[in-house]
Amino acid sequence: MDDDEMIEIAVLLRRAQLRKQTACEAALASFEMTLPQWGMLNAAATHPDSSTHALAQLTGQSDQAAGAVVTRLEQRGLVERRNVRGKAILHQATVKGVEVLRQCDRLVAQSMRTALSGFTDDEVHVLRDLLERLG
Repeated sequence: MDDDEMIEIAVLLRRAQLRKQTACEAALASFEMTLPQWGMLNAAATHPDSSTHALAQLTGQSDQAAGAVVTRLEQRGLVERRNVRGKAILHQATVKGVEVLRQCDRLVAQSMRTALSGFTDDEVHVLRDLLERLG
């Protein structure tokens, strides 16, 4: 592939990401949740006892941004922190956080269903497989 095709793919991926982000943010707004907060809550629920750094890596955020998001989730009672050896702070979703996550997951799933409604099930599976390889 030539440079122009690579640039076109970059633009198309960015455009698709922005559409997905806009749709998911709109759906999550009913829970006063942003997409980064949902991602962090998901990471804390699926990877309990993770450090802020580990959560940042799981969600593609900087350590500083992850710390701010975790603080907001903790203030809402969705995530709890606990100190262990030295300065290490580990995080996990609270019972309330897991319930909010389940409800938000349904909204995100519906947003994605709508966004991908023009694709067959086989095409969605191929897309998922290609994105996993890219990831």
